[in-house]
Amino acid sequence: MDSSQEEAFKPPYGSFRTFWAFVASLAEKPLPPRIDRSMLDSKSGTDQLAILSALKAFVLVAGEDQRVQPSLTALVKADAEGRKPLLAEMLHRWYPRQIAISDEHGTEKMLLESFEKDFDLTGDTRRKAATWFLHAAHESGVPMSSHFPKLRPGQGGASTPRPRRVPKKKSSPNLPAASGDVKNTGAGGDDYTVKLQAGGTVTLRVNVGHFALSRHKQDREFVQGLIDALTAYESSPDDKGGES
Repeated sequence: MDSSQEEAFKPPYGSFRTFWAFVASLAEKPLPPRIDRSMLDSKSGTDQLAILSALKAFVLVAGEDQRVQPSLTALVKADAEGRKPLLAEMLHRWYPRQIAISDEHGTEKMLLESFEKDFDLTGDTRRKAATWFLHAAHESGVPMSSHFPKLRPGQGGASTPRPRRVPKKKSSPNLPAASGDVKNTGAGGDDYTVKLQAGGTVTLRVNVGHFALSRHKQDREFVQGLIDALTAYESSPDDKGGES
């Protein structure tokens, strides 16, 4: 590659994780002679741009038709561990000043200044390009200066969805309880557990609310009868003599 191509390098600043996952996905099928947008139609417009800009930046594809280059073929043929040294070679080739600053235990400010000086990047674009570089270094195993910013989980990739907050259900008023252990089921009812004298337990699970039962006399009387039976058993004296 001639020096003019080296000088034209514009570091990617999209999502490194999106790019790296796409490279890995290419190994699932035979590699085509070119990478065009028909291979990215399942991606969002932002992800398409992130992938194509990285492929072009590192000359993994070339020309107007974005033909696959030997460097991309080598990445795709390698397994996950085998891609790491290839990625490290890419970083040493395309980010020589940034690697040198890291080796000298440089600071975050020095790293950002190098992106402005080498690539004419400023503001948020400069920060994103530096973050892409740091993620790639982390993936490849290239050590970085301890003064460089630490990467946060999910940074540089697709955002991690926040867990949904599930509102707590209000438990319905309990039915009259037996004297055994009573646990709310969290589903509008309760469990009634009584310990047997011979060992073990008997559990009555009522998963209907008290107000619902109050509208159905037959159900209410049936459930209440079961509860009364548990209550009576729990309160009865132990059979000291066992079976006769």
